[in-house]
Amino acid sequence: MACIIVFDTSTKACSVSLYRDSELLASWHKVSEGYTHAEELHLRISEIMQKAQVKFSQLDAVAVGKGPGSYTGLRIGVSSAKGLAYGLDIPLISIESLDLIVADVDTPNQSIVIPMIDARRLEAYAKVFIRKENEFVELESTTNIILDSEAFKSLLERYTDLSIHFVGDAAVKTREFLISHERINQFTFSPEGYPDTRSIGPILEDLFKQKRFENVITFEPFYLKDFMLTPKRG
Repeated sequence: MACIIVFDTSTKACSVSLYRDSELLASWHKVSEGYTHAEELHLRISEIMQKAQVKFSQLDAVAVGKGPGSYTGLRIGVSSAKGLAYGLDIPLISIESLDLIVADVDTPNQSIVIPMIDARRLEAYAKVFIRKENEFVELESTTNIILDSEAFKSLLERYTDLSIHFVGDAAVKTREFLISHERINQFTFSPEGYPDTRSIGPILEDLFKQKRFENVITFEPFYLKDFMLTPKRG
């Protein structure tokens, strides 16, 4: 029976949850245009621990959404997770942020699900799953894609009989390029999907039992692409 706190700050959403033996004890989830993660995260962690009446010394592990996503957001989340793990001398678990989007998705059986995170301009981070019963099976690993008329071309040609669901804050930009596609009626676009830690109790428990732990000292966020600073104009 493991007591695990998990959080993700890779996007506009800040999501924090506390589990014991897969059961959700307390959570907090907020989407903010202002990226208030630096101000919110530690406050919400403390509030959740108090609400569940769990002491930090009772934690068996800390888990974090490792990205890809916002460079600054990832630094905040991963640094906080490493600090907790190191200070409490407990294991560190990481989960891809796109997997956290899929965990909260409700789509039909035998459908294609593509979680997406906006990577600015016409780029997005995406991953491809097929839903089989209550399980999401990975078809294509996380990649950085250019959103244009060629995006997902081979995928759309391969799965002509299945509905395809684009989920995440890059879904709207994707729809702009697929709106004239002959199969548009088989597609759905859900831009409100963000990494969510409130539905992953069994996943965390499995990772803990398998001892899928990160090295607290050397672990780094999954940036996927280089972060580039753009000089201010004026």
